[in-house]
Amino acid sequence: MQSIAVLGANNLIGRELISILEQRDFPAQEVHFFAPDVEEGKNMAFKGRNVPVSSSYTDLLDKVDLVFCCLDRVRARALVSKFRNKSLVIDLSGAFRFAPEVPHMIPEVNGQEIQEYKGIIANPSPVTIQLLLALFPLHKKFDLERLHVVTLNAVSDLGQDALDELDYEYEFLAVREVAEKAQDGVFPHIIGGNIIPQIGDFEHKGYTEEENLLAREITEILAKADILVAATCIWVPIRRVNCAVVFAGFKENISAAEARKVLSDAAGVKTMKHDEEYPTPAHAVGRDEIFVGRVRKDAVFQHGLAMWIVADNLRKGSALNAVQIAEQVVS
Repeated sequence: MQSIAVLGANNLIGRELISILEQRDFPAQEVHFFAPDVEEGKNMAFKGRNVPVSSSYTDLLDKVDLVFCCLDRVRARALVSKFRNKSLVIDLSGAFRFAPEVPHMIPEVNGQEIQEYKGIIANPSPVTIQLLLALFPLHKKFDLERLHVVTLNAVSDLGQDALDELDYEYEFLAVREVAEKAQDGVFPHIIGGNIIPQIGDFEHKGYTEEENLLAREITEILAKADILVAATCIWVPIRRVNCAVVFAGFKENISAAEARKVLSDAAGVKTMKHDEEYPTPAHAVGRDEIFVGRVRKDAVFQHGLAMWIVADNLRKGSALNAVQIAEQVVS
């Protein structure tokens, strides 16, 4: 891989991705950073040197082999099409999910297909990634048929503006005042000291955009359209790390002990051995693994399993997954 570019280098996901590229010593002869609203002369540190951050993408069009797109959806739709015919684009914006000939990739799940694709590869949603890292090895052995999941999403899924909004509202709560909602806020209600059972717009049959996205991504990535998926997705007032309450039904009978054994051998998964060792968001901040705890037989689903899954949404849920896709491309 000769040259790479990070679009949206100065935003929350862009900074995390650059940090991971550096930590993992990603092989690239040239690195370019782009940010649409960057101030003149801005640099970002990378591997011991200062890399200029450009506000013009046109100079990059014929220079880069691989592009990480960390822009918002609107800007991603405008710019990625200009790169896709000349470079491989790994898109973290969500702008190209389910677009024709754009696959969703999780290296540990369907990574064997990565070498076949050109153009754009889409990063799945953060919760989809953490769910499938745990569910895929169980699915291979016991055949997943039904899934009911409740997700607790950290505000950083929406970027720096969402983090700023949370901090602003907690300034009121810190002095025991009622939080005041910013007029230009990104959430439909106050998020500080609150939870919001709506992620995205409401769509068909009362499910939200995020809930339908989760169901569609899971069935597509597992290549099994008949898996029944029902999700409830909730914003919670924490800065980073997503959590999920999972109830899964399988075709084959499964015990908690068998599930723990399978998960203990799964790549990227840290499984708690005892009920009292359940993971919390504090365990996962800055960690690359997903954490699985409270594994137990489900009392409702036949051949069912219940568990609790926690993962850093900015790392394996976003930036790390994109870097691992790129590593597989260049290997």
